[in-house]
Amino acid sequence: MRCQAPTLLVTKWSSFETKMVWQDAAKGFREIPVGKTVKQIWYNPAILPLWGTIGLATIVCGGFMTKYFCGHTDITFSPTVRGTFDHSGLSESRCASHNTRFGFRTLNKNPINIFPFNFKPMSMIIDEHGAK
Repeated sequence: MRCQAPTLLVTKWSSFETKMVWQDAAKGFREIPVGKTVKQIWYNPAILPLWGTIGLATIVCGGFMTKYFCGHTDITFSPTVRGTFDHSGLSESRCASHNTRFGFRTLNKNPINIFPFNFKPMSMIIDEHGAK
């Protein structure tokens, strides 16, 4: 069975046929209220945290994918480098980029004080207790 969206509706009234296009069929359908702007419809202060979260996730994901494809030692776009049997160490900048971490990998190495939360890294706890 094949489904197709109708572009033309034929209606029969009394003794004559009229052809109705989809614009005529949707004429009474009020999707966007008259007199309202896009901002009045889509903007709501309650959803700003949602937009912020989506934006931050987009930036983090995009940054990681850029770092991965531009800095991974196994992914290369150069035909001369691809022709080399072992090309993982040929580019020093790609090796350095591959060995760096993306994100908050060093965040747990520093103390964080956000009231009422007080995080101490393991090295600071070891130094306070004098364990060697």
